[in-house]
Amino acid sequence: MAGSKRMSAEEKRQVVLGIYHKTKSVYTEKEILSLATKAGVNANTVADVNQGLVDDGLVDKEKIGGSNYFWSFPAKKD
Repeated sequence: MAGSKRMSAEEKRQVVLGIYHKTKSVYTEKEILSLATKAGVNANTVADVNQGLVDDGLVDKEKIGGSNYFWSFPAKKD
């Protein structure tokens, strides 16, 4: 990330959604936190951004056992 430019909320959403679409994988909350942090999103905001994407129907979430799994594929255009 160049300099100390702060990301807007929309930029954070695009980065997190881009991670899902680029890799086409299923992630736990811990994994998406790690990947989004490496991509330049502040670690303290990743959970809120991810939950916002779930609330808007752009990312799917399923609780399996004691873990939550998240995924979104490029074909999903809700």
